This record gives sequence, C-alpha cells and structure tokens, in this order.
Amino acid sequence: MARPPRIDFPNAVYHVTSRGNARGVIFWSDDDRQRFLAQLADSLHTSGVQLYAFVLMENHFHLLVKTPRANLSRFMQRLLTRYALYSRYKHRRPGHLFQGRFKAKLVEDDVYLAAVTRYIHLNPVKIAAFRRMSGGERLRYLQSFPWSSYGGYVEAKKSQEFVCYDVLKEYGVDIAAARRHYRAYVEACVLEDDTPLLEAMAASRYAIGGTVFVEKTERVIEGRRDGRVQNEDLDLPRWTVALEEIDRLVVRQYCIEEAALKGHGHRAGPAKAVAVELACRLADMSGRAIGEHYCLGSGAVSAIHRKVQKDWQNILPIVNELALRLQGKRERKNR
Repeated sequence: MARPPRIDFPNAVYHVTSRGNARGVIFWSDDDRQRFLAQLADSLHTSGVQLYAFVLMENHFHLLVKTPRANLSRFMQRLLTRYALYSRYKHRRPGHLFQGRFKAKLVEDDVYLAAVTRYIHLNPVKIAAFRRMSGGERLRYLQSFPWSSYGGYVEAKKSQEFVCYDVLKEYGVDIAAARRHYRAYVEACVLEDDTPLLEAMAASRYAIGGTVFVEKTERVIEGRRDGRVQNEDLDLPRWTVALEEIDRLVVRQYCIEEAALKGHGHRAGPAKAVAVELACRLADMSGRAIGEHYCLGSGAVSAIHRKVQKDWQNILPIVNELALRLQGKRERKNR
C-alpha cells in the first residue's frame, strides 16, 4: 500500500504514533523514557510545536501536537533520529529502532481534540493485560502511571512545563473544577470504549473528525498525488522568516546598531543570543549558515541555543514574545 502524503499547514493538529520495528521494545527502562521526554521537550521548543497530550508505552508512543509553523515532518525527524541514536548507543542494538516512518492523522480541532486526549491517556489501561481487571484496578493504575500527560491534566502538582493544557479551558473557567470535570470525562471510558471516536479513527487514513472534515482532507490529499515517489510526502509551504527580518526586530528591541549584532565579540550582549535563537526556530537554515550570518561557528550557535533554554527567566520570554510578533506580522500580511 502506498504511504499517504503528509498535509502540513500552519496551526494543524495531529495525532502522531510511532512503533518499534516489528513491534519491538523502544523503551527498556525509565532512563530511556526520561531521555525521550527530555528530547521531546527540546524538540518542541526548537520547532515551536505545541504538545497537548502524550503517552509512552513499551513499544510505541502517542503524541497530540499542534504545528504553528507547518513543520510536523521536521519536528518528528529531529525527535526520532535523536532518540534512535541514543538508544543504539545505550543498548548496543544494531538496525532500525522504529517501524517505518511515523503515522499522523489530522484532527478536527474543536470537536475531536478532547476525545483524542482521552484516547491517548487511556492507552495504559486498554492493553490486553487489563481486560480482566476491574474498573477500580484500572483507575488505580491509570492514576499512578507516570509516563503520560494525564497526571498534569488532573493534578496541578504533576503538570509539565512542555505540555499545553488548553484543552482544560473547555471544562470550565475555574482550573480546579476543570481538572475534576476532565478526570470524570476520562474515567467514564475506563471500562467502556469511546465508540464514536474509534469509528472516526478507523474511517480515514488521513484525518479524525466529522464527515465534512474527513472528506475535505481526503480531497486535498488525493489532489496532490501525481505518482512520483518524491511527492508522496509533499508539504504545503512552510512558514519561514528571513534573517534580515529577525535582525530588524531585534535591533529595535535592544536599541543597538545592526553592525553590533553581526560583529565579533560581545558588543550586542543578549541581543545576539535572542537573534540566534529566533533564527534557529524560524529561519529554516543550518546552524552553519546562521553562524556565518552572525559571525559565529556552528558550535557557538548550539551553545547559545542551550544557554537560552536554561535562561528561562530572562532570555526565553523575550524570544517567545518576539516570535509571536513575527507570527502576528505574517498573519496580518496574509489576510
């Protein structure tokens, strides 16, 4: 069967899955899971992707993500490659870790988002080993399972910085009440299946949603088929920002000369770190090319990226604010 093309566009929501090769194990220990989550958090930050939900099982994982920059393929390539290299080195296992490329279906945001988070969060108690267990046993296991985003949905103290909890807004203005309502929503399907969602998931290779949404998605995909292998994974144009546009914004933000931003030394102060991080996120260029623009080596670009991630109180908020400004500017142009 030919593999389906991807549809990438700004602010698309996807249910993403990836399995071990021949359904083999991909997480052998808690250390492996911790490493994967650390790499996931870094890839989310670098790619500007939002994560609504995740679960890590022994031989597969599920993610529910939103891609403001239409860059799902690159985000997943970065994540899977880094973890596969780590796993190969750690466990000395040759060959492929993952079974082919990842699978992704578009999700109809407003209607199906919460239902897919529930499906993902219930994965640990839907495996064959739990079929004979009571509802109470399943609930206790679900509440203690540490390798999903469910804990952060129902308990504030378990929330994770790299997870976006916007789904809870649909369950009430008061966040504590919203968490209780979401818990009840999930627990309602601990023993029963969400049949309408399962039917929607089985109805299409490309999308999870209502009939109109699925038919529209399939028309778009079929219209892009031309028989050539290289076009099976075509993406719609990605959102990229020119380095010159980043420079102009950073120069205005810090009231410095553009020459200082591109020159050697530390005359630009934190401005250069902000510009480099924005370029890494938005310019769709290699580290070497970004380094040449700012008179830095590619190693220095990587070092700046790591520094920005750690300095979440000072530099990172400014980077996020300026990235949003650039996105808003782009959206105004496209109206």
